[in-house]
Amino acid sequence: MARDLLAGCPWLRRTSMRAVVLGAAAVPGCCGRALAYGCGWLAWWCDARGRRVVERRLARAVPAPDARARAVRRSYTDFALTLFDAARLPSRDWPRPGSIEIHDPHGVFRSRPLFGPAILVSAHSHWDLLAAALHRLGLTDGILAPTLSYGDRKLDAWLASQRHRWGCRTVALERAPLALLRALYDGQIIGLLIDRDYTGHGIAGRFLGQPTRLPSGPAALALQSGAPVIPLWLARRSTTRFALFVGQPLRPSPLATRSACIVDLTERIADALSRMLAAAPAQWVAFHDDRYAH
Repeated sequence: MARDLLAGCPWLRRTSMRAVVLGAAAVPGCCGRALAYGCGWLAWWCDARGRRVVERRLARAVPAPDARARAVRRSYTDFALTLFDAARLPSRDWPRPGSIEIHDPHGVFRSRPLFGPAILVSAHSHWDLLAAALHRLGLTDGILAPTLSYGDRKLDAWLASQRHRWGCRTVALERAPLALLRALYDGQIIGLLIDRDYTGHGIAGRFLGQPTRLPSGPAALALQSGAPVIPLWLARRSTTRFALFVGQPLRPSPLATRSACIVDLTERIADALSRMLAAAPAQWVAFHDDRYAH
């Protein structure tokens, strides 16, 4: 959706993104969030095709029609608020002290920062905010994450430099497998989003009850490196307050074959994050058509 906006005019797209970051830092937070909420509501009202996509993606998680209609609208307004908060990250005034409540029943972050190797996994829901929260709260010293190119080297470099400011180093998706494995062997922490398969060769499974294709990368990296897979979700509680949920670390099961281990762990990762997001499915960014669903 937003990735294709102004794709035919790279210079204008780069300029617009920089202007959004400067503007977000210049306006008071309350005014910016009110404007973002209004933009999200307007996008919901205008985007009939997008509403149908989101409604279809949330059908299993929110079966009641009236509740699902409200969840679709909240998907737009929450995404707009998230874009505003992400645009303010370079100004370093996010998160505010006490604005994030951490739920870590398994003591993953008992010692801070977390020592690697470790594979942190989440879904398309506040992902840049999650990376910034982990770094600025002292939970990690930084993470390495793959990123999908915009097809514009200057824009990709600028976005990489922005993310580096909140402790997230990035590697191009096509070079990610080897770079991520090397990072794990070096005792580093990597971050992956597991709810969308960009290759078309993922594992058939379910996410939030919806048939889809899941990337096998997290499970394969865990099997090769011995690193635990730690599910995380940053949930929005209000316009300015969040909750960070930390799941139980997952490891490959001692199954007979490598492929069986990868399938089993991939399913357990998806189940863990689905249970987290089931509390607020509207916060899942579900605007994409899943071309590989079965």
